[in-house]
Amino acid sequence: MNTWVVVADAARARVFEVTDNTGAYTGTAHAPTTSAPAQGALREIEDLSHPASRLHDQDLASDRPGISSVKGMQSKFGMQEIVTPKAEEAIRFAKEVADWLKHHLTQFDRLYVIAAPHFLGLLRQDLDKGVQAKIVAELNLDLSTLGAEEIRQHLPADLA
Repeated sequence: MNTWVVVADAARARVFEVTDNTGAYTGTAHAPTTSAPAQGALREIEDLSHPASRLHDQDLASDRPGISSVKGMQSKFGMQEIVTPKAEEAIRFAKEVADWLKHHLTQFDRLYVIAAPHFLGLLRQDLDKGVQAKIVAELNLDLSTLGAEEIRQHLPADLA
């Protein structure tokens, strides 16, 4: 079984493949290791990034929201956007990640999804039914900046 792990936030998604390290480095004749070889280690196979999600709203929008008034009234009020530019970029990136997973659907049998809470919600909305069927577990944690070994510690021991 081929297992993948997706670790994402609104600006970066990393895809890992679970490998069986039975033939991993066990030391040398002069300095053997005493620990058992790692089982189910993670190997990064893709790093998707969306730099626009790291920008501030004022850097994404060309102008401030406008001001409006109602005919016959002297007061004016500000117009607010329903979705901020930063939120729009996160929505766009969630769709990009979901499309990437759909495109690679035949390459994995099981999928673990670890994402920042808000981004996990956005990602769920866009995931294809085929991808959803292969999801084994979801964790709402932001681990996108951690190394593979640290990410592995948050996953079940029987990952492979």
